[in-house]
Amino acid sequence: ARDRAGEKPLFYWLGDGEIAFASELGALLRHPEVSPAVDPVALRRYLLHDFFPAPHTPIASIRKLPAGHYLDFRDGAATVHRYWDLADSFGRRGDVDLRSVADEVDAAISDAVRRRSMSDLPVGVFLSGGIDSSTVLAHLAEQQGPGVPVFSLGHRDPDFDETSAARRTAEHFGADFHELILDDQDLAEGLRLVGEGFDEPLGDASTLPTHLLARFARQRVKVVLSGEGADELFAGYPTYLGHRVAAALSPLPPFLRSSLLRGVSRLLPSRMGNVSLGYLLERFVSGVAMPLVERHHTWFGSLAPAQHSAVLSQAVLDRLGDDDPFGSAKDRLASKAFPDDLSRVLYTDFTMYLQDGLLTKVDRATMLASLEARAPFLDTRLAELVASLPSSLKLRGMTTKLVLRKACQRRLPKEILGRRKRGFNIPFSRWILEGLSQELTERFSTERVLARGLFRPEGIHQLLDEHASQQRNHRKPLFTLLAFDLWCDRVFGVGAAVPLATAVAATAAADAPAPATGEQRVAEPAAAAG
Repeated sequence: ARDRAGEKPLFYWLGDGEIAFASELGALLRHPEVSPAVDPVALRRYLLHDFFPAPHTPIASIRKLPAGHYLDFRDGAATVHRYWDLADSFGRRGDVDLRSVADEVDAAISDAVRRRSMSDLPVGVFLSGGIDSSTVLAHLAEQQGPGVPVFSLGHRDPDFDETSAARRTAEHFGADFHELILDDQDLAEGLRLVGEGFDEPLGDASTLPTHLLARFARQRVKVVLSGEGADELFAGYPTYLGHRVAAALSPLPPFLRSSLLRGVSRLLPSRMGNVSLGYLLERFVSGVAMPLVERHHTWFGSLAPAQHSAVLSQAVLDRLGDDDPFGSAKDRLASKAFPDDLSRVLYTDFTMYLQDGLLTKVDRATMLASLEARAPFLDTRLAELVASLPSSLKLRGMTTKLVLRKACQRRLPKEILGRRKRGFNIPFSRWILEGLSQELTERFSTERVLARGLFRPEGIHQLLDEHASQQRNHRKPLFTLLAFDLWCDRVFGVGAAVPLATAVAATAAADAPAPATGEQRVAEPAAAAG
């Protein structure tokens, strides 16, 4: 069984009347009967989302059990059952008073922090200076008194330095503040450690600083609390606001809408800084005219489906058949009722981006440092409470996380409540232009890319050239490709050819999680390599 939110992984392989399972993908690759062929469907979905949405993994014959599910294996056959679904909580509560609900949420957060701080040893906090981690610290400091160890991350590039805000927050609560300031050499070391230590590709550059911070924190504590889950429950991402703007623009004629967006884009070109307005606008323009699901995951992901044919090799494209690249997201929503579009995207983010992206990052980055991370916002009672609230209490006008801000209004300084969302990021856009330029050029040379057999060198070179000339900011797709290539080095050998699975029918059939009250028979995945 796997936990409700997906904080911990569970991989499995089905053979002829046999099952093998492990908490790490690499363990199953040591099984003598496991074919290490790459799943082309899963690869394309990784390029779209920058993670492998459950049940997909990069290996066609290995599955990842979705969160909130358990697997029953008997008489040589496997059946997957869902035992918990956050979708059941949406829309349960109608009009409610903001103040009274805020008090209810505050009490639920307090209980969640108390339960997750139970330990025989001191418990620390990953502190970014934003509202989520600051709320966790506020409750922990109230419960345990001053001196809570907190750990924050900065960079010598001031656009990415979070430590000043985090330090003020720590001082406000009398916490024991520790800061780690990184430079490009530290990032290069982080890339080496992550490349050697992660057994599943993850296209999130913040994995590097998260692991370095975990190593730093492990020198003083063995357990940390973090703020994961708050954005997906309380509606904290700028994309949620973007959907409202897209809805407002939808009545305009397509030619007028396109002209307006192109004009604004020229005024605000994409920048290489920390999520600049120009970068966000470029992402917005790329998906504004799409339907909700496609738009949301185009904004959130790395490479949109329209770019896949330019990047993927013909061998991969030939094996995709009629697979829908947005299939994982659509299957999450199939046969489920939600009160509105915001609830739909919150649910897909909770069951995809949070489960297979953020929680994968935090789990691997901390476990690789022998540090345990716990996420109070993922407490079951708290998650169900927040999901049940009307969307108007989460997103109102241009205010995100409305009920959370109200809940912690008396606990947090005003400057924290009004801070723009940032998080632990690194200057990867600029790092590509400088410190990583030579490595990326060599790693994605025409000869090496062709030898791998998965991608088109011309497509990757276009991304590199446009980024180098600062025409467009391609930091997300470039890191997604880099992370996958590092994983290929580790599994198949440096620069070696990668075997592709020739049959993907079982992968596509197993894509939809089991219904909340039903079960799903799991076929043995076909994994013949071609």
